[in-house]
Amino acid sequence: MKKILLIIFCCFFLGTINAQQENAFSQYHLNPFLLNPAAAGSKNLHTIFLHGRFQWTGLPNAPKTGLISYEAPFEKVGLGVMVFSDRVASLNRVGANFAYAYRSRINRYTLSIGLSGHYQRFFLDNSAINGVENPDDIVLNDAMNGLNVYDANLGVYFSSNRMYVGFSVPNLVQARLNTIGTNLSTISQLTRQYIFTAGYRYLPEKAMFSVEPSILLRKVETLPFQALLTMKIGMMQDRFFTAFTYGTSDVVTMTLGYQIMPEGKVAYSYDYSLGDIYRYTGGTHEMSFVWEFGKDNAKRAKPTKRFKG
Repeated sequence: MKKILLIIFCCFFLGTINAQQENAFSQYHLNPFLLNPAAAGSKNLHTIFLHGRFQWTGLPNAPKTGLISYEAPFEKVGLGVMVFSDRVASLNRVGANFAYAYRSRINRYTLSIGLSGHYQRFFLDNSAINGVENPDDIVLNDAMNGLNVYDANLGVYFSSNRMYVGFSVPNLVQARLNTIGTNLSTISQLTRQYIFTAGYRYLPEKAMFSVEPSILLRKVETLPFQALLTMKIGMMQDRFFTAFTYGTSDVVTMTLGYQIMPEGKVAYSYDYSLGDIYRYTGGTHEMSFVWEFGKDNAKRAKPTKRFKG
């Protein structure tokens, strides 16, 4: 019985995190590596990305996410690593991705195929025993000890300095969570997802701004189809940018960003839920810091050349 309860706990937590956190990157257009291992090193720069998200701030014990990633190009290979942490009330998920991407040049485009190993650990923290009559309960202790899960992510990424198209499949193996001896295989496994992203950066000739529309499409096998539509506008030679995003889950997002130095930029996003649900959940705050360095960075620090549409 205790094993079954532990698996139910993991499935509930997994559903909460995957349903939310895979959809929680309003700033997906800043870092394609968040969702696609094949995008590792795609900017031809060493990139450090710090990210924090505070979701539904009007609710107690609301979801919180933090992550840090590093990616770099090495000739025909891109490598990346990501470490993350999610928390919802007493439920926690920590983990890491290690990505490898093989990159091939096709004229002015780059085609990458990537694979990442994915480790996650689900557990209850010490706050779970507050108010519990029997804190030494075996089921509770098992849940606090947690469960380790391993899976893989696969991706393809096609890009140039103006556009990108990507397709990735997180949780490729759909690792089972019932490795402790039960037969709940239909509910105790990671859920495979299918994610498509695309964007195009347009700089009108002699204009003082750039325009970058992008789209994110996601299908989780156990959830309805989801989409994010974004329009990003850069100004002052892209030192300042703003983005507006609409999600089919009735969420709109506004993002503001500024390049504080040639190597670094910061961004802030606010998600607003449409409808009456906003009265109960409140808004969502998302913040990122991006540090890019390498031999190509000097080129990027110069004024961007304009091109005809």
